[in-house]
Amino acid sequence: MAVLSRTHVRSAGCVADVAVELTRWPDLVVSRTRRSIRFLAEGREIIRMSGDHTAELRLTTPVIDRWARVLAESHRVTRGHNAGWIRVEIEDRTDAQMFLSLVSVALKANQEHEAGHR
Repeated sequence: MAVLSRTHVRSAGCVADVAVELTRWPDLVVSRTRRSIRFLAEGREIIRMSGDHTAELRLTTPVIDRWARVLAESHRVTRGHNAGWIRVEIEDRTDAQMFLSLVSVALKANQEHEAGHR
């Protein structure tokens, strides 16, 4: 029986790979500053990447509340600096894939959030 293992080589390369992938997503616009890369959807910031091993994602408070237990069990996700945001440690390809999946959810959640405030 094959044993699946996670490689825990901490690499900023994983975050960089995710950033490159996100530049290909048509719903996202890149905004670069001296210290970070940010991605906007419909003019609203939803991703912050500062070049270390983490990225912040505007997942929205309703989604975070609904998924709190699952997010906490991942041990890679913590509350972000602002309400409605999460912080994700991206250390390997598995973390990167999880983050990209959460970005898809965030895009949808932010569209619904904006529609509800019109």
